[in-house]
Amino acid sequence: SGLGCPDWPLCHGSLIPPLELTALIEYFHRLVAAIGSPLILAVVFGAWRTRRHIRSVVGPAAVLPLLLATQIGLGAITVLLELPPWIVLVHLSVALMILGLLVVISVFSGDTPGVSNPAALKRVAVLSSLSAVALFLLLLTGGVVRAAGATWACAGFPGCDGTLFPFGRDPLTDLQLFHRTMSYGVLVLLAFTLVRAWQAKSVAPELGAAVLAVLGAGVFQFVVGANMVSLGAPPLLRGLHVAGASAVWVSVVLLASLAVRSASAPPLPAGAEDRTAAGNRGVGDLASAYLVMMKPSIISLLLVTTLASMLVAARGFPPFHLVVATLLGGALAAGAANTFNCYMDRDIDGVMQRTSHRPIPAGIVTPRQALTFGFALAILAMLLLGLIVNWLAAALSLGGLLYYVFVYTWWLKRSTPSNIVLGGAAGAVPPLVGWAAVTGEVSVLAVYLFAVIFFWTPPHFWALALLIRREYERAAIPMLPVVSGEAETRRQIVFYSLWLVAFTLLVVFIQEVGLIYITSALLLGGLFIYYAARLFREATSAAARGMFRYSILYLAFLFFALVIDRWRL
Repeated sequence: SGLGCPDWPLCHGSLIPPLELTALIEYFHRLVAAIGSPLILAVVFGAWRTRRHIRSVVGPAAVLPLLLATQIGLGAITVLLELPPWIVLVHLSVALMILGLLVVISVFSGDTPGVSNPAALKRVAVLSSLSAVALFLLLLTGGVVRAAGATWACAGFPGCDGTLFPFGRDPLTDLQLFHRTMSYGVLVLLAFTLVRAWQAKSVAPELGAAVLAVLGAGVFQFVVGANMVSLGAPPLLRGLHVAGASAVWVSVVLLASLAVRSASAPPLPAGAEDRTAAGNRGVGDLASAYLVMMKPSIISLLLVTTLASMLVAARGFPPFHLVVATLLGGALAAGAANTFNCYMDRDIDGVMQRTSHRPIPAGIVTPRQALTFGFALAILAMLLLGLIVNWLAAALSLGGLLYYVFVYTWWLKRSTPSNIVLGGAAGAVPPLVGWAAVTGEVSVLAVYLFAVIFFWTPPHFWALALLIRREYERAAIPMLPVVSGEAETRRQIVFYSLWLVAFTLLVVFIQEVGLIYITSALLLGGLFIYYAARLFREATSAAARGMFRYSILYLAFLFFALVIDRWRL
């Protein structure tokens, strides 16, 4: 019905549409937009009038007129150019942004209730905000599927035309499967976020209702999506699919807004909150504690390098089951290594403020429970990698686990300031695992990827060590800033940064990469050296923090550039 009225702003040259179904649908859409636009402007006016009392809504409200003007213009262009797919996609994304901002303004316009422990909600606020961003990207990929004409590329669910994830068959099928795969990843992130938010409802009760809203909208969307691809995407289900996506989007933005508002709320006076008896922890608390010991933030970067290595080795997307098994096995192996690390470092974790909240020093998990959990994860990882992927990948993963636990954690970490230089080899193993998973061997390029991470680790970790030097000093850990001082650490960061950038360019001599990678390595490496030089020159916490954060982005983008480069060769 997008061209039910082929002209704009009139409909078939008249203010009154003809009595045709498609024209009436399009006309009703325009009528709702005409009613909604002045209401949105009224929200903006109200936010401006109350700006001295509710400052948090001024920023979102200021963006609304720009988005509204853009949306109206896009609506006209969409009709006049006869529904160009990519304009339709942008039109949808702007609508979702307007909808999301209205939710944010609605939440922050209300009274902010005090909470017993605002700090406990910060992680929920971060997770829910990340979930909202991930969901928005997922919705955009759904729009891309629609714009590219890939809606019909796959019939059936969860498979595709009777086959489970047949990547590589044709571009439209790959696009459809990418959207489905991304939806599974977002589902996992949402599930973790909802668990944490549900646990926090005792601190901020309104989070419980938001969690139920997300669950309800998510179940509805899942059922509609599964039936849509199974029944050939009839118009009614396509409309409900967009409605369900909007409902999930609204509910996740609602959850994120409530979490952010509660995390910044004033704490209740002492004695105002109900105190829970110590040790009265449910299954959710224990599950969260075990997850914390696995250190998901560290695992995520390891999985990025593993997946990139697989994509480079395959020069495309490997079989889906192989990717899932390799990444899951790698996550379990890394989680086991991190759990063993928590067990062996439990004495110093209680001394350092940064780690004192970990489950063992906090008394949530006993050392024996942690050790048992670590062994269980390691065994599952090896069985998964060995039986489904191949035993070379399993052996490499086991080698990285043992090196991290015994060579780095047990020996190097407490005995030498070169601990991270030599111990960094453990974090460089994932590309070898990914390569072996796809090819059954380890090539020169795989070893090169290993070496890149090996040289990257010291400047990355020393930037963090500069920020928490006093904590390492208190725990008697001989990190480089503690033993040699901050000035020498900054010099070593510059030295290793130069080595790293130079090494990333040496791969040109093995003729395995092209211009995309070389150009990206030069640009990204130049920024890496800039941050290192800035840290050397300024010697501030802000410079160290900037170096640390950029180093993470650097590694991810460098590997991404290599993937694109190899796919084009």
